[in-house]
Amino acid sequence: MAPHQVEIQDNQLADGVPTDREAGLQTLEDQSNGHTKLSLPPDPKPYPSHRSAQNFKNQHADANGLSRISNTDYDSVADRVRRGEEIKLMKGQKPGQKFVLTIAGYKKEGLSEEEYREYMTEVHSPMVRCLMARYGTEKWTMIHNTSTTRPLMAKIFDPQFANIMEYDCFIQATFTSIEDVMAMKADPYFKKYITPDHENFADTRGSQDTSASSWGSGHPLSEGCIADFAGPTRMTIGYLEEFINDGKVNEEPEDLDVILARQDRILKAREEKKKKQTILSFKNSEAYFVAG
Repeated sequence: MAPHQVEIQDNQLADGVPTDREAGLQTLEDQSNGHTKLSLPPDPKPYPSHRSAQNFKNQHADANGLSRISNTDYDSVADRVRRGEEIKLMKGQKPGQKFVLTIAGYKKEGLSEEEYREYMTEVHSPMVRCLMARYGTEKWTMIHNTSTTRPLMAKIFDPQFANIMEYDCFIQATFTSIEDVMAMKADPYFKKYITPDHENFADTRGSQDTSASSWGSGHPLSEGCIADFAGPTRMTIGYLEEFINDGKVNEEPEDLDVILARQDRILKAREEKKKKQTILSFKNSEAYFVAG
């Protein structure tokens, strides 16, 4: 190693978070000329990979030397994709397209906005972020909606931007496969620490009627997973479509005439489909009455 370089260990963690991860850079001081040099870490992934599982396990050992996060050797689908392994795509999924879990949450009754935000960022996040990374989560963000930020909507009100959501927070996690999320939720660490911790800051029950009876018998949510959907805190999973990143448009700009021509084609095809569905519906109704 050169005299004035700093060795960067594989995915070195500081308080469970990679050093200077936000910038993705490690600052190195060149004492020979006083200039600061920037160098990428050897492995830019924001969490220990399968290659550094033992390192990760050691840094999360309890007083008895036992791993708190049990499955440190888990080889996530995300890791396998990075190594070039092909995975089966779901219907509608594009090659390389990620999934995003979005949670719209309310704070626990009795908590102030400040207490809610403090707990989520200072306690819950440090408790779970390394586990999420271990199981292939590629990005995790929180959006806190407060009494200070909500009034900003008044500046952009119009007939289309007229309804304000009252959720206290939006949480989004980006991942490659639902298999990784399922494996994370099955980890003993998640069950012991994360699941009960939700009750310390989130309104997981609420006043809204989301009991099995409100959906009716036979509804897919009427059995088995009520707890995950109970109360005003709601969640869903969708495909990630990214168009601007770090202020840069992800694709080459297109001529407006080309875009308008595509718009016209799509809208016309939509109208044709609607007409065909109306005709088919009428014929089916006519056949029903004739048969009756």
